[in-house]
Amino acid sequence: MFAPTPPEHDGRAGEAALALAQALADAAAVGLQNHRAYAQYRTLAGQLQEALSSRVRIEQAKGMLAERWGTGADEAFVALRQYARRRRLPIDRVASAVIERVADDAELRRESGESEGTVGGPA
Repeated sequence: MFAPTPPEHDGRAGEAALALAQALADAAAVGLQNHRAYAQYRTLAGQLQEALSSRVRIEQAKGMLAERWGTGADEAFVALRQYARRRRLPIDRVASAVIERVADDAELRRESGESEGTVGGPA
């Protein structure tokens, strides 16, 4: 709290005013500190939620490609990752395109290192 001059020290009234001013200043400081911490935790929670959602989409896309191609999830992930790297796209964006079925399946398949006609697994 700011004042142009300190309160007059006229006994108990002056001490009470000073104590009240200090209490208000302390409460304001705690409120500001709590608001700052709340904002930081809220931001962190949002980032963690987005990371979890992204991971779920990537896992879903891996499963869809593995099922579609008859291969393992590892191979599907390699294809997703390579496709994203070569096109400088976030892997989450590529995964969303796979889920929405707008990604070019033939190009993704080439990224896995296999030809389109090759099906994984024993013959």
